[in-house]
Amino acid sequence: MPSDRSDHAIFEGLNPAQREAVVHDEGPLLVIAGAGSGKTRVLTTRIAHLIDSGVSPFEILAITFTNKAAQEMKHRVGALVGPVAEKMWVSTFHSACVRILRRDAHRLGFPSSFTIYDQADAQRLVGYVIRDLGLDAKRFPPRSVHGTISAAKNDDVGPEEYAARASVIFERKIADVYREYQSRLLKAGAMDFDDLLRNVVELFRTEPEALEHYRRRFRHVLVDEYQDTNRVQNEMILQLAGDHRNICVVGDGDQCLLPGTSVGTPSGVVPIEGVQIGDEVLGAAGSGALAPARVVAVAPGRYQGRVYRVRAGGHEVVGTPHHIVPVRVVLDPDHHAVHLMEREDRGFRIGRTTSVRPNGRGRVAVGPRVRMNQEHGDRLWILGVYPTAEDAAWWESWFAAQYGLPTACFHDGGRRLAMGQDALDRLFEAIDTRSRAKDLLEDLDLLVDFPHLTTQGGARRQTVNLTMFSDAQGPVGLHRVQWSSSRPEVAERLRRAGFPVRAGKAGSFRVETVRRSYVEAVELANAIAFAGGLEVRRRASIGGQVWEMLPLASVRPGMEVLVSDGGERTFPATVDAVEVAEHDGPVYDLEVERLHNFVAGGVVVRNSIYKFRGADIRNILEFEEAFPDTTVVVLEQNYRSTQTILDAANSVIANNLSRKPKELWTDEGDGHAIIRYHADD
Repeated sequence: MPSDRSDHAIFEGLNPAQREAVVHDEGPLLVIAGAGSGKTRVLTTRIAHLIDSGVSPFEILAITFTNKAAQEMKHRVGALVGPVAEKMWVSTFHSACVRILRRDAHRLGFPSSFTIYDQADAQRLVGYVIRDLGLDAKRFPPRSVHGTISAAKNDDVGPEEYAARASVIFERKIADVYREYQSRLLKAGAMDFDDLLRNVVELFRTEPEALEHYRRRFRHVLVDEYQDTNRVQNEMILQLAGDHRNICVVGDGDQCLLPGTSVGTPSGVVPIEGVQIGDEVLGAAGSGALAPARVVAVAPGRYQGRVYRVRAGGHEVVGTPHHIVPVRVVLDPDHHAVHLMEREDRGFRIGRTTSVRPNGRGRVAVGPRVRMNQEHGDRLWILGVYPTAEDAAWWESWFAAQYGLPTACFHDGGRRLAMGQDALDRLFEAIDTRSRAKDLLEDLDLLVDFPHLTTQGGARRQTVNLTMFSDAQGPVGLHRVQWSSSRPEVAERLRRAGFPVRAGKAGSFRVETVRRSYVEAVELANAIAFAGGLEVRRRASIGGQVWEMLPLASVRPGMEVLVSDGGERTFPATVDAVEVAEHDGPVYDLEVERLHNFVAGGVVVRNSIYKFRGADIRNILEFEEAFPDTTVVVLEQNYRSTQTILDAANSVIANNLSRKPKELWTDEGDGHAIIRYHADD
């Protein structure tokens, strides 16, 4: 019998926000939870409450990312409701997909006894395909090619779509491998790990009866660690919940600032832990003036890990690595930079350069930008800035030796280098630089989402510019979304997706519009990026200058941030030092309407309450589009909303050097890319 006891023992110890999430009635629910906020307990207690309220355990599907977590969840629910919990499906994505496909794989042409290829099996088959297609295994290493195919599958891109998107010969060859690889898997009655997910999505798309069966079976779908879902996993979730809409997803929020951080308000500064919903705080408007805006959410949480202290102009802010700040990528001309550079068709390399150098047009520019242009690079991360060439050379050698990454150039540029272009090509074909660069990025808290520099309209990568406050209409400003390129195939993809592509100068194409709502601008930019296979470059136009939106840990000494000394305007200040420390305790963040930024410790920072670490922004946007009436509960703060602002944000490490004020050189740059998460099963 369903229980109507509101004081049931399962509710003991829940705070108001946790209880709200547990007892939420039917309909979509998004739970944002910081570390230590009890999200696992909320999920398990919600399942127990559903069962206690009369929902059959057979009708519940709970998804986690590891087998260990699945077993722990089932054990916790069992402790609350007894052996009936054994009747639920509590599993990883992969395990759930295997069970579905054992029943319905025949609809896709596979036997129910299909074989599952592990990573080694899959890479071996890719190697056979590369050999049989007459491709050079050094130029197309099986592990690297399989990784590219895996990423495409997790992004829900099949062989034909991948081939249609291929813009260079290298990509077209990989498309050939992808197509033949899938053909051989089907003939062998086999699937790799990525196929388990994508084939279920394909099954639900093409076989309505199968989808209807599982929609009836699973009347309640719950997903833990939602911030780690890839595109295919998210599509599967949306498919299952598209009818009954009883879906609950729980994700880690990105609460970022430490207690004691002073927040500017119209009546003076207050500690962040004292800010309440409805209070007004000060933030930067497009003109550079400070403007008041209302706080619509407060999210306290707990965090254990590294925090970054940025000192600039007598001000300092301390926060977790993921907090976004407006930054100008400028460097001290007397210093030297060590960088990680990527070229899409080569890989990654370590390099160093002077902070400024001639750009070949009679002017000087930021040194890493000049080096990237010379080598036709696509993206670049500044690993450190050092006072002497000797220091930079030492760190360049250390990074190269520690991670096995080359220091050789991508492109000889007609120069008399020790290695010509053929030798350089062979070098990068022989080394798996991508996995080694991934290790480096992870070890330094760097993620691919926020390079310091990126190309805008190159042959391999192109960007959509999303500029906050770009149009100076009104007291705050409008937000501009803009793409331009001379590539007709990208323009055609955007046209087919319904975007208004206009003719530009000299045979180019463009899409450009403004939005009053930054939320709408973010959604539009990401939709354009997805349709065109582009990346989003986030910036802000404040006080007549364009600022890159970078994580706090991306800030380097010598760069500039926006500060306020308590007057009526913000102004640029040079970063004097970046320090790293450990923190284990409470953290806070705010959501500020209209401005989406506030002054913390005298430094302008973006609010980050809805950024999920590592999340594919498209997943969050699609969730909102599919369920516009979603209830949002921020744990430890009773907050409900039907609108969320979700920006992908990840971190890079800063080298800690104090510096004295110097003349600075500025540059434009930065970029955004999509990362994927490989689930453990």
